[in-house]
Amino acid sequence: MQSIGERLEEARKRKGISLREAAEATKIRSDFLGYFEQNKFDYDLPDLYKRGFLKNYARYLKLDPEKLVTDYNALQLSNSRATKRGAAELFGQIEIKKSEGATAANEAESEDVGYGHISSRPTSTSEETDEADKGEDNEKVFYLKIGLVFAGTLALVFVVFGLIKAILSSSGDEPEIAELREPSAITEPADSSVAAINGDDITLLASGTVYVLVKQQEDNEILYRDTMSEGETVSLSKSGPVDILFTAGENIQIEHAGERMRPSSSGTAKITLP
Repeated sequence: MQSIGERLEEARKRKGISLREAAEATKIRSDFLGYFEQNKFDYDLPDLYKRGFLKNYARYLKLDPEKLVTDYNALQLSNSRATKRGAAELFGQIEIKKSEGATAANEAESEDVGYGHISSRPTSTSEETDEADKGEDNEKVFYLKIGLVFAGTLALVFVVFGLIKAILSSSGDEPEIAELREPSAITEPADSSVAAINGDDITLLASGTVYVLVKQQEDNEILYRDTMSEGETVSLSKSGPVDILFTAGENIQIEHAGERMRPSSSGTAKITLP
């Protein structure tokens, strides 16, 4: 059966990539990937990160990450047991056994024999199992934190989009209703290039950047919705009253029924034309 390192190295070579390319793709240091392929897992790094890096590398190479991590845990547990077993065999336990049922003569001879024999017993492996379970719990907590951060970010994005939609939508809280100034109050000269319009037409003239939404009241049809740039002119044909929502009243002029007017207030507001 192939080792963990042999499986990783074989899969990487099948993809025809180097360790450096794999490191750039997975954002894992190339020396860590090299340790994995050489079956060297005793380098200085918390075991939790080793499992996480091993999973990511396995996914990148199209291998089963859970199977590799399971084999890694078994390997670490086996190494830990072997280390503890070697220590137990080195020190062992001294047990003294006294002879039983000896005759009076044998008891006299056995007085000189009082040291017994040495027997070795392997220590319990419950500590290794607890350490493995603790490592799994830490890994679960790590991924749980990542999930919470992702969920919080997603919720924040939805809130931002909701605020933008609330600002641009004409439903819900209505913006301030602005009045139109009389033509005499307009300080900028009229644009002679704008053609004459009839009573059902309106012309929007931008003196700066402004977002404009024009909606027909009788059927809620959107006649215009876009951002206008300085010097841009838009002519629209309407049927009946219309609502005009804008974000910068100081940057827009409205020509209707032969008169050019501008909103009396700056900033975001809404006006209605008959």
